[in-house]
Amino acid sequence: MSRQRHRHPLEPPVPLLGVVWGFFYEPLRRSAPQRGGTYRPEIDGLRALAVLAVIANHLNQAVAREGFLGVDIFFVISGYVVTSSLLARQATSPLSFLRSFYARRFKRLLPALIVTVVLVALLFCLFVSPGEDLFHPSMRTGIASLFGISNLYLLRQGANYFSLDISFNPFMHTWSLGVEEQFYLFWPLLLLACGFGRAGAERMRQRRLAFVTLLLLVASLALYLRFSLNAQVDQAFYLMPSRFWQLAMGCLAYLLHRGGGTVRDLGRAVPIESHRSKIATGLVAALVLLLVIPLPLSLLNVLLITVFTAMLLVLMQPGRGLAASLLGHPWIVAIGLLSYSLYLWHWPIIVLARWTLGVNRLTILPILVATLIAASLSYRLEILFRYGKGEAVRQSKPLLFFPALSLAAAGVVVGLQGPFKGSLFTGRFKAEAAESSGNKKIDGTPISTANCFLDPTAPLPPDHGSERCRAMPNADHPTLYVEGDSHAHALMALAQQILQEGSHNVSLFARGGCLTPYFSPWPGGRQDDDRYKLCRAHDSSRAKYLKSVLKPGDRVVVASFVRGPFDSVDSGPSYRNSVLNLARDVQSKGASLVLFAPLPLFADTAEIAFPLSLCRVEWFRPSWALSDACQPARVKRDREISDTGPLRDLLLALDREVPAIKVFDPFPIICPVGQEFCSSYSGSQRIFSDSNHLTDAGARKLYPSFRAFLARIDAGSPHGSSSPIPSSSSR
Repeated sequence: MSRQRHRHPLEPPVPLLGVVWGFFYEPLRRSAPQRGGTYRPEIDGLRALAVLAVIANHLNQAVAREGFLGVDIFFVISGYVVTSSLLARQATSPLSFLRSFYARRFKRLLPALIVTVVLVALLFCLFVSPGEDLFHPSMRTGIASLFGISNLYLLRQGANYFSLDISFNPFMHTWSLGVEEQFYLFWPLLLLACGFGRAGAERMRQRRLAFVTLLLLVASLALYLRFSLNAQVDQAFYLMPSRFWQLAMGCLAYLLHRGGGTVRDLGRAVPIESHRSKIATGLVAALVLLLVIPLPLSLLNVLLITVFTAMLLVLMQPGRGLAASLLGHPWIVAIGLLSYSLYLWHWPIIVLARWTLGVNRLTILPILVATLIAASLSYRLEILFRYGKGEAVRQSKPLLFFPALSLAAAGVVVGLQGPFKGSLFTGRFKAEAAESSGNKKIDGTPISTANCFLDPTAPLPPDHGSERCRAMPNADHPTLYVEGDSHAHALMALAQQILQEGSHNVSLFARGGCLTPYFSPWPGGRQDDDRYKLCRAHDSSRAKYLKSVLKPGDRVVVASFVRGPFDSVDSGPSYRNSVLNLARDVQSKGASLVLFAPLPLFADTAEIAFPLSLCRVEWFRPSWALSDACQPARVKRDREISDTGPLRDLLLALDREVPAIKVFDPFPIICPVGQEFCSSYSGSQRIFSDSNHLTDAGARKLYPSFRAFLARIDAGSPHGSSSPIPSSSSR
């Protein structure tokens, strides 16, 4: 009688599906013998919950509003598992203790990460022009991830008012790996300091470690709360010291197990033994609800998810109770085993979809399938390096092999943004620089967003940013000093054209949200908000700087969103006085003041939260994939003239009455006479990046008229304006 093959409970009966099942399940089955007798399948079930929440959030925030907090669950699990890995193995010396741990971590994390970074960088170069603002920062994030510091790089990028939109950076998600890898460097050293890694009394060492961990947890939590409550959200989010308390919760959960029995009995001496499974089931339900339905206070969400996860690690036991049974189900465990690879690949695939076909109802399923296939292949790589045997260098000398491989991978990515930059791009706009409302620069000078644009809360620079933000190639020519808020920053392309034309030197400095010249009140008393409390000091600092550098013939060009807070009754007199004070200072140096009149305002148009190049059709981005936000926004021209009438009246009066003040009106250039509507497009070219900021193309459109305007001033015309539109009171 032939032996009948026993089919796995989850194996599908259809042969074709069986092949597919074998592809995904076989690597998981082969890795099972390596997991050891203390393996806890319900922990992989928690990993599955965490990674599914993260993926759901990244695909559609409405599905799992707080799903990104799955990363917080990962942090707690990492603290538990890493502490278990360190304490469950005997070490003959401190050196072997460290060497063994780092070798295991390298084998566990680096092979899949290195392959992911290189392959994603190659794919990214196929679909993203090297002229994009996001190209270099994205590639640099990938390089930083290879060395465990992408969280620090992203913190540096994210601290900017015009921070790069990380939704289009395929390596953004590696920030959490940076936090964990920095923890891995620090934690074993702390264990050594507490007496582990050498002979000694076990219970005394555990008590010492628990005490030190608790102290560090409290300090880290205090730091996290301080950052969060003082509007330093980026620091709270990205820094390992402010995240350590979550990892420490997992460490303490493991120490509680170890102190309440042994590793194998999962702390059966822990109190409430008879109620553990019921409490665990309630905690799993609470976790799911917290990931889907946010609480009013986001901080409370973070705290509860961290505490509940740590409690689950303590209370759950394999196969006991509903929670452990659900999380220990083979399919859930399988997802948990794939969680690292799923996390590595889901975000790059989503981002590549955003650069090409978009993330929508038609592409959700292909994205999920591609993620699952990539994660399954990546997991095969994981187990090859993690559990492989032999004398290969990768196995015998992992502390040399994997850092060398990381360096080689970094070299590939550096080459893709250096010598081979643009060589892989398959789109039609290779030579054209991307239009962006974000990072700008004037070629051949240090004037750039990074150097010359400040967030409203950024400290005042001690040197006023003078040398970094001034280009003086023609010492005997006058200088245009462009000052203001983000609208001045938007004129950088115009400033570049003026500098290249050769008649003027150029300086440009701006602070987001801060009007030049400063005046108050603003609607709702917003000038007193913490975000804008430095605006007055910034204005005084810039006025002092200008008085120190202005020469006869120079011009101060002011562009600010004055129409926002302007009110002819409440703030009009204050604005007029501020302009006159600035004009007086400027005139005392033999210079003049140029005020930009208001632009059209597309009030119902939200800022475009993606690179403007995504509004262009490519072979990999068909017209049906373009966002609705790419459609032109329109507003009635007459209504805009009427709405800005009081401000225009004031500006025209200043132009007539004060010789040192001239008004340049961009409105008729952007919205020509005879048009019924003003549009955010000029032909096929987008000239507004949002409701009120010009794109580089929009700024360049002003150049011919602005150059003629400057020439009329030089020629001594009575009023050097660009024929401002008549005000509402004089029409």
